[in-house]
Amino acid sequence: MHPGIPIQEFVDQYIDAITPRLRSYKQKRWHLQRFAAYFSGRKLASIRRRDLIEYIEHRQNRGVDPSSINVELMVFSASINYANNRWEIGVINPVGGLFFPAKPGRLRYLEQDEAAKLIVEAGKIKTHYLADFIELALNTGARKNELLQLQFRGIDFNRRILTIEGHTTKTGKRRYLPINRAAMDVLERRKIYRDKNCPGSPWVFARQSGERVRFLDAFFRQAVKQAELSDFHIHDLRHTFASWLVSEGVELIKVRDLLGHASIRMTERYAHLAPRRLHEAVEVLDRYRSR
Repeated sequence: MHPGIPIQEFVDQYIDAITPRLRSYKQKRWHLQRFAAYFSGRKLASIRRRDLIEYIEHRQNRGVDPSSINVELMVFSASINYANNRWEIGVINPVGGLFFPAKPGRLRYLEQDEAAKLIVEAGKIKTHYLADFIELALNTGARKNELLQLQFRGIDFNRRILTIEGHTTKTGKRRYLPINRAAMDVLERRKIYRDKNCPGSPWVFARQSGERVRFLDAFFRQAVKQAELSDFHIHDLRHTFASWLVSEGVELIKVRDLLGHASIRMTERYAHLAPRRLHEAVEVLDRYRSR
């Protein structure tokens, strides 16, 4: 590969290179094809910062929000960095400094009494699994799809370890989660249900037929409505897990590992929930008053 490669050819070769390694290659291809179409006929090395500024203005004029444009820029930047590192083409990356400032992330979590009410209301809905799903999510921090694809072979009841397989995680990496008493109770209930209704089914959340539960969003929204909770979604169960841990003084690095975050920066959004640790820090200075 050389700097004068046409951008469409560059995109094709880059996607071919990353396809065996990344599950998200389809999304990356989709974003990069926008650049290939916009800069059609151009060579990769000819694309400069001013060209990208015009691209950004073009996308804004089409009503695309800044966060989506940031994603497109990140994908394009990553492709150039990959080419420079892997193929040594020596192209200047023009993306730096063009990102829109990030907005504060949404953070909605439940108080203990709200969570208890949600579980009670979920138990009233005609499913045998919704309340268990909510309780397990609150006590493991696992994502919805990680739990819905959880198999009994991934549970070590003796060591109290739950294995989240890499093909179900966002990062593609296997994760091991300790099981507390509340989570253990849920898993034991699910095993009893499986053994009684669908022996041999590998799924923790299985229907009577033994097939995996794939969708529960509608039931979840019904339980949220009955519990009179506002602006609360399934993913917020994960936020609740993290928020509870930090509020109880658990170190952010441990919360990061439990959540499976790729970076501590993703976990730092919960840092403000640990005011006691900050108070302890400044109270160290009180020692000087007694001297």
